Amino acid sequence: MSEKTRSSPMPLVKPPPGKHMMPTREQPASALEQSLLGDLDPEKLSDLAEVLFALNNHQHGPIPGFYVVVCTKSDREWCVGQLCADREKPLLLFEDKLYDSPETAQAAAERLKAAQSA
Repeated sequence: MSEKTRSSPMPLVKPPPGKHMMPTREQPASALEQSLLGDLDPEKLSDLAEVLFALNNHQHGPIPGFYVVVCTKSDREWCVGQLCADREKPLLLFEDKLYDSPETAQAAAERLKAAQSA
């Protein structure tokens, strides 16, 4: 994997001493991430993060090759994102990758995965 495509480590918020808790990204969720994830059950997001943590070889942060397409505006806009082992924000959206069809967004996600595999 080239240096360009490798996910860089993200600064994490440390849990309180003595408390076992999966950390989360230091940077706040973007407005788009907040609008999509803000109303979801935090406990279920944390459960999802635990599964993603296991899939990510017990490491925090973006999961290489796990790209998804998310509808951001009903039947009008789709965004490419990456699953992330993060208890509060298990989805990292690439807001510069917005598309007007799910097929175009899917093709972009597949290109990202292919570039990361090369």
